[in-house]
Amino acid sequence: MKADLPIYRCRRLREPLELGGQIDRSPWNASEWVEDFVATGEQKDPLPAHRFLRAACRWDQQHLYLAFISAPSLVPVTKTRRDDDIFNECAVELFLAAGEGFYEFEINPLGAVLDLYCPHEDQEADWQPQARWDAAGLQWAVGTLSAGAGWSAEMRLPWADIPLVNREEFDGCPCLRGNFCRSGKRPAGSYEPASWARMNGRYSELEAMGYMLLTD
Repeated sequence: MKADLPIYRCRRLREPLELGGQIDRSPWNASEWVEDFVATGEQKDPLPAHRFLRAACRWDQQHLYLAFISAPSLVPVTKTRRDDDIFNECAVELFLAAGEGFYEFEINPLGAVLDLYCPHEDQEADWQPQARWDAAGLQWAVGTLSAGAGWSAEMRLPWADIPLVNREEFDGCPCLRGNFCRSGKRPAGSYEPASWARMNGRYSELEAMGYMLLTD
């Protein structure tokens, strides 16, 4: 384990979680939340408080569960179809290392999803053919925060849909390598990158991904 990489303890669920998109409920209100998101590339400043992003993860024998709480999009969100380029407006994202590549899952505030499998991280730019892959059992839901303060998202991902995901062990605990992040465009056309792992430029850099420990 690399000492400079972030660690997240993903606690086990004892009962399956039904999705609704609203996060202020069990088990999320008793979960560990990631809040220290930073910009990618050369500038690695923390996100300003009003551009908040939070993520949490749980697991059981059948599924990996994910929740996000996000500040509003900076631009209008229009994309509604599965596997649209939702990252060009606003989307919360999960990357999971898989062999020499990765699985990627994105959700936008309208409930559109992009899921893909990239066989090698150097092929990330050729994302449209990779998006022909779908996680057949993936389920998701989105919600809104009070007074227009932002939005939330939940995802339930079957382990059976990600058979190539890398599994490691740390101190007797199984773990994954992954990254929580958000893509978002600013009105002027630049982007607001936000990443849990300290990436040099891409959210999908395998060596920089954090450790997601699957704990009890």
